[in-house]
Amino acid sequence: MTFDLLLRGARIYDGSGSPPFRGDVGVIGDRIAAVGPLGRAEPGFVLDAEGLALAPGFIDPHNHAHNEAEGGILNIPEADNMLRQGVTTLIAGNCGGSAWPIGEHLDAVSQLGIKQNYATLVGHSTLRSQAVAENGRAPTSEELEALRSLARQALDEGAFGMSTGYFSTWVTTGELVAVSQAVAEGGGIYTSHIRNEGQGLVEAVAEALEIGRRAQIPVQISHIKTHGHLAWDRIGEVIALLDGATDVRVHADRYPYTACFSGISALLPQPVREEAGRRGGLASLQDPAVHPEVVAALREHMDLIGGPDSVVFAPLEPDPELEGRTLAEVADARGVPPEELVLSLVIKGGMSCVFHAMREDNLRTFLSHPLVMFGSDGHLRRPGHGFCHPRNYGTFPRGIGRYGRDARLYDLATGIRKASGMAADKFGLADRGYVRQGYFADLVLFSESQILDTATFKQPHQYPRGIKYVLVNGSLAVDNERTLPGNHGRVLRFSP
Repeated sequence: MTFDLLLRGARIYDGSGSPPFRGDVGVIGDRIAAVGPLGRAEPGFVLDAEGLALAPGFIDPHNHAHNEAEGGILNIPEADNMLRQGVTTLIAGNCGGSAWPIGEHLDAVSQLGIKQNYATLVGHSTLRSQAVAENGRAPTSEELEALRSLARQALDEGAFGMSTGYFSTWVTTGELVAVSQAVAEGGGIYTSHIRNEGQGLVEAVAEALEIGRRAQIPVQISHIKTHGHLAWDRIGEVIALLDGATDVRVHADRYPYTACFSGISALLPQPVREEAGRRGGLASLQDPAVHPEVVAALREHMDLIGGPDSVVFAPLEPDPELEGRTLAEVADARGVPPEELVLSLVIKGGMSCVFHAMREDNLRTFLSHPLVMFGSDGHLRRPGHGFCHPRNYGTFPRGIGRYGRDARLYDLATGIRKASGMAADKFGLADRGYVRQGYFADLVLFSESQILDTATFKQPHQYPRGIKYVLVNGSLAVDNERTLPGNHGRVLRFSP
């Protein structure tokens, strides 16, 4: 047999979690044509993989590549910060927000030159904005049916399922079950930034499982975490819920860091945000009639996640005065209480932060759990542009190298499965996620001893080391840790 490309002499991890084996991989066109000892093959091109691990290209099941941060894939189609960490497939549209209409968005992306494969979910909040006339209330029966119809339309146009996030009290479990049933009928999945990741964590996980049971739909819990000290000691209850949910096909994803990234408005307790909505906008929070209560609620909420020292400003546009500084530092420099600074920045809008609110031992418990895969919760970023979370550059090599190889939470084969085959199975990515004959040749080759993240919270725009080659649909996209010209990624559309 003659191959277009022969990867010779690698330690092959096939994505299933099975132990590695030494062998070769032959590629013809965009597919893996053969796996095994291929000594007599006639290659068009040989890549010497001696001393390297060969794995399926990593799949990021949870990111915000559709349109957030610096504009998403339509503005940054090269997605270099993800590609260089071995990610060959992105699944966007998470946490309840997505592009709309799905078909038009995927058509637009397909007309770009993209370096990775790109798929999306549809956001429940996005659907709601199309179907429910006013915010702040439950849908009418006609609006609920419209939500269900739009969900079916999204799957027909290529969405792999529906995501939810940042629930308001008026979004009920019953509404989510009803819309999820329509998604389940189309063969999609339900992913959820659950209603509460702090003191209401256990109840929120239970709600996600209830939705799965009632709608008879697979459940993916997004970036599972214990956020704030009131949640830290409840992790045992969460694990018990996951382990006991034998009647729900449940998984979760997690990034290997103890800090999250979100807009500064996340510091506002949900009741305060809802009160602002009822009063006509965030500026109303400065009304003397409610201002003292808002400040007190802000102070209490900040205390739950470690106070103003735990909040680091990460504006999307470079701002020398704020970038990389803590809330406590900036408030002190300006001579204002931290709560007043937060309120003014929330009203101004556009400010993001890194929140150091999680505990290392809980992170390790989640990462090592057999139902948890890796997911960056990241964005597409331009190297060196602005302050950001290091997960945008380091999630997958950190999960495999720092927590697998070095901390020994799991073996390398398991770490690779958490980065590839688990997500492919859960999201229904046909012929991807494994090193198998007939599968698409999305592959990553790396040094087992060297793979490691280098991005930090002080210097987040740092590429990982040890990832030597990345192939996307049979074409070389990264060569000796250099991104090559050429665009080999494809838009992936759901097909039940």
